[in-house]
Amino acid sequence: MKKYILIAVALWAAAACHRGPRAIPEQEMRAIIRETLIGQSIIQQDRDERRFRPLDSLDMYSEVLGQYGYTLEDFRFTVREMAMRKSNPLTNILGEVAADIKAISVVAEARYKHQLHLDSIAQQMTSDTVFRSDTVLRGKLDGYRFVYAQRSEKGDSVVPKGLYRLSFRYSTGSHARSYTKSVRARRVSRDGDAAENTFWLPVAKDTVPYEGEIRVATGVERLTVSISETLRKDQRPDTCYLTGVRLTYVLPVVQARAAWLERLTGFPSDLEKYYEKQYLDSLAKRSGSVPPRL
Repeated sequence: MKKYILIAVALWAAAACHRGPRAIPEQEMRAIIRETLIGQSIIQQDRDERRFRPLDSLDMYSEVLGQYGYTLEDFRFTVREMAMRKSNPLTNILGEVAADIKAISVVAEARYKHQLHLDSIAQQMTSDTVFRSDTVLRGKLDGYRFVYAQRSEKGDSVVPKGLYRLSFRYSTGSHARSYTKSVRARRVSRDGDAAENTFWLPVAKDTVPYEGEIRVATGVERLTVSISETLRKDQRPDTCYLTGVRLTYVLPVVQARAAWLERLTGFPSDLEKYYEKQYLDSLAKRSGSVPPRL
């Protein structure tokens, strides 16, 4: 009897080793194709990921198929088998995949816009005005200038890295010409290197708000903002107006989210460290010391 059992086991093992490709059910084919196409799109958009992992459709299919317990041979066999049918369910599957991706993209776009809105609010609520002036300037705007810098722990002059928003209210006068007035942001590094951006002011007969962005890299010693004006000899001087100058430092999105959440809830963003400190403080109060390596 044992001999027959051993023969049966050997036959089953041989059949398992030489098993041919399997047919993938239609619903799983739909999910596999959908996830592969989405994965390819994500990697193609993510340049950092693509740099370390070249985009290859077969690699992507192999990875997704492996999560469902199938191989490329199973996938090829299923495609051939479906194409040979009179009804050809592959056409319906591809149509369903297209509908799935469209529905996912609509939801994803709505969530993305909502997140952008929340991030904008978080950055506005956590931004820091580092320079302000409510002085009203009338007449010629050319020559208005201010310099922003902070003192570091070493006592050096430094401008923190990040994004700054420059805003004010202005008018250019009734006789202003286009591209005659500009805002210049000049960043000077510790090595003496300078980089400058120019923002042209549109003509504004009535008082209008202005807002521009200035990006500061690491190692900047001072930031100079000035307004320049180009006039021709035959051009009549304008009677301009400028007030409400603000230079605002905007926190990076991740930091702004954490700071805003902490402000709303009263809890820090890292709750694990917060509660660990609470626990250690309570132990110290009860026993007078905290066990080592707790």
